[in-house]
Amino acid sequence: MRVQFAVDCLTLAQGLKLAEEVRDYIEIIELGEEFIARYGHMAIREFKNEFPEKKILADIKIMDSGYKVGLPCLEAGADIITVCARAKEKTIAETIRACRETGKECFVDLVAVPDYKEVVDMINRLGPDYVCAHLSGDDSRDGQAKTTERLEAMFKEISECNFNAKLVLSGAIKVENIEAIKKVNPYHIIVGRAIKEAEDPAAVARTFFEA
Repeated sequence: MRVQFAVDCLTLAQGLKLAEEVRDYIEIIELGEEFIARYGHMAIREFKNEFPEKKILADIKIMDSGYKVGLPCLEAGADIITVCARAKEKTIAETIRACRETGKECFVDLVAVPDYKEVVDMINRLGPDYVCAHLSGDDSRDGQAKTTERLEAMFKEISECNFNAKLVLSGAIKVENIEAIKKVNPYHIIVGRAIKEAEDPAAVARTFFEA
């Protein structure tokens, strides 16, 4: 599997060290909204300098002013930026414009969209590079049973949609979810806590990579 490693809730030094540990098994390094809120565009530049062969995703979850908010992240070295599907269509389009002008990629996050089918036509018309089915962090903190139930429902829902963009799955994904993920056949997956909290982060990253 292609793996996007989410760096969040860590110090800059911790994030760099952990990304280095799993370097051989990841394709994209995501800098989460909390991480960027703390360190700003400097973090994007730092990770791009340290990992020039990896795509750096700035998970800024744009909700307004897509071009003005997105462009500085792209200029700082981000290869991919995120915009929320629940933003105005114009905002998504402006985020995509910033990406096209810089030769970078746009990632539309479906977090908090109540019915994925309602946004398929709009997103296909706008033409982002990625679309992500995302179980929110807040929805993954009610215990493992609830989280698994919500993930399974999300996998089923996204499987019934025909997005043209590359499909991404995200949200409390663990090794135990691999077989269910394979049935959805995403372009790539996002893994954060399962790697970050593991005794052997590289071994967990490798398990996803080789699945």
